[in-house]
Amino acid sequence: MDKLKTFPWDAVLPSRADSKPFETAQADHAHLTGMLRLINPSETIETSAPPTRRSSPQEWSHLIERVRSAATRVREVETEAHEQELRVQDLLERVREDIANANERVKAAEAHTREIQARADALLKAADERVRAAEERARIAEEWLGRVYDTIASEFAFAQPEKRSA
Repeated sequence: MDKLKTFPWDAVLPSRADSKPFETAQADHAHLTGMLRLINPSETIETSAPPTRRSSPQEWSHLIERVRSAATRVREVETEAHEQELRVQDLLERVREDIANANERVKAAEAHTREIQARADALLKAADERVRAAEERARIAEEWLGRVYDTIASEFAFAQPEKRSA
């Protein structure tokens, strides 16, 4: 395969077409060791080769311990992720409650606004009625005042003395 067309994982995955069973086992083991290193990079990486079928029990015990350590770390990460998910769900629930409370307050404020507007409209209507009544009373009072004036003027009319010529 052309070097430009190879993918990064091609170097990690062994070619199985032309390998022998022992080489395949070693390649699988190398791949597993590489995966363990990816999972738990905090441990010190040994410079020695990974254990094989001929390795000592101590090397195998060390490998098993590394697998257990990696599994423990995976469980810890899963637990942390689950706890974080629970915290996020709790936060979302509180946000939903806050939104619901805010919507209720908005509805109450809108109802209060409508009530105030209705009262204001009623007060304006009553004030308009009082203004019309006052204007009508003023008009009637002016008519009566004019009649009283006309009556007084007609009843107490003085004859104008004639001018004498000298």
